[in-house]
Amino acid sequence: MKQFLLLSVLSLFLFQGSIYAQDDNVFYGLDNSFENLSAPDSISMFSGAFAFARIGGDNYAGVRFQPELSLGKVGVGFDVPVYFNLETGDFYSDEFKNGTGVLRLISYVRYGRKKRDPLFFKVGQLRGESLGYGSLLNNYNNSPSYEKRRVGVSYDILIKKVFGIEGMYSDFNTESFNLFAVRPYVRPFGASGIPVLKTLDFGFSYISDKDQTDRFGADTGKNEFLSDGMKAYGLDMGITFINSKFINLTGYAHFSRLSKIKSDSLATYHQAIPPTEGYGAGKGMGLGLNANMNVIGNLFRLNARLERLWYTDNYLPQFFDAHYEINKDAKILALGDAKNKQGIYGSITASILDKILVGGNLLLPDNVSEATPATMQLNVRTKDLFDKIIIEGYYTKANLVDMGDALTFDENSLALMRFAYKISPIIATGIDYRWTWNKQDDGSFKADNSVMPYIALRFQF
Repeated sequence: MKQFLLLSVLSLFLFQGSIYAQDDNVFYGLDNSFENLSAPDSISMFSGAFAFARIGGDNYAGVRFQPELSLGKVGVGFDVPVYFNLETGDFYSDEFKNGTGVLRLISYVRYGRKKRDPLFFKVGQLRGESLGYGSLLNNYNNSPSYEKRRVGVSYDILIKKVFGIEGMYSDFNTESFNLFAVRPYVRPFGASGIPVLKTLDFGFSYISDKDQTDRFGADTGKNEFLSDGMKAYGLDMGITFINSKFINLTGYAHFSRLSKIKSDSLATYHQAIPPTEGYGAGKGMGLGLNANMNVIGNLFRLNARLERLWYTDNYLPQFFDAHYEINKDAKILALGDAKNKQGIYGSITASILDKILVGGNLLLPDNVSEATPATMQLNVRTKDLFDKIIIEGYYTKANLVDMGDALTFDENSLALMRFAYKISPIIATGIDYRWTWNKQDDGSFKADNSVMPYIALRFQF
């Protein structure tokens, strides 16, 4: 097993909701960026840290450079690891093997801001992705292993304020056709200028996955139940009732369908397990409200979303989520046990003086069970608290049956936490903690944790 303790600038993109600008160029909808509550549109940043790493029993030391360049609507993020073995002096190059190669030096390339500009696209590591109003794909992450990040694409294009298309593709570094999602949509009154009515939108979602990536080697580690692929469809609509400097209130409705997966191996499995022998297509629908509020400029900002869900047997809401890429076969098997349910999806985030951001979300069936578990996420970030203290954190827990285990770290958890102190305006020292999924020698993923003290250089330019 290889355990890599490394520095990462936390990207907290797994939160649903955003603050909207208050002008005629706003493009209405839901945006997943936790950063959008306070992130400036055009700031470049240089980050670099000296740290130690332990890899496969060997000790390494080196520097990780992570500059982010933002020039107008264009953004580029880099990730340049330079580590050397303390005993042999050898350069550690495994991060560039069996993944995206030298493309790992670029963590992302972006143009525009989703739901803010008529043209948006991002190539690289994807986090917090959603499609439409998130009924099928929400909080999706294409790279469960930090050491082997994937290169995907996300985009949203709006033409003349009326016709649009948004979507994503998960991984270019594979011969199979992996997770593909697209949603054409129309705003029939988008160019009319009529208040409220101009925000009305209708969308159709299509998602497919034929991932046959060999994860375990020797042609034995392909996703067994995706041999013939899977498909999902959705319809949604939304309208912004209020769009003022104080509050933005959007209502939406959606219907979606997870088609029956026609895999011989899956059919054989269901025949052997009586409770799942009736497996078929599943359907779900929901009604929701999303509100953004600003109180006295940046004194206090609040985003809240509340959604009521109904779904049939063999359906799980937000099926393509942050945990989907870790074990797709396990997710598919869970559909066979899923029973018709009702539930609630809620999220809330607050920003105080653009210095403290706290929030989270919860997908909660009315009757939580192993067949229909809950999913929880928490986020926190401070920006130069008391001009010296930096705290950042992200935590998600899937397959949650007992709410008393919500904060228990196990194979269903993902966490990134940082505590740092600014020695000077550009130098900070602190400690990072990660509970995440590491790729093993056999290609499988295993939950593991690491602790890393560091000293870092970080400044804007």
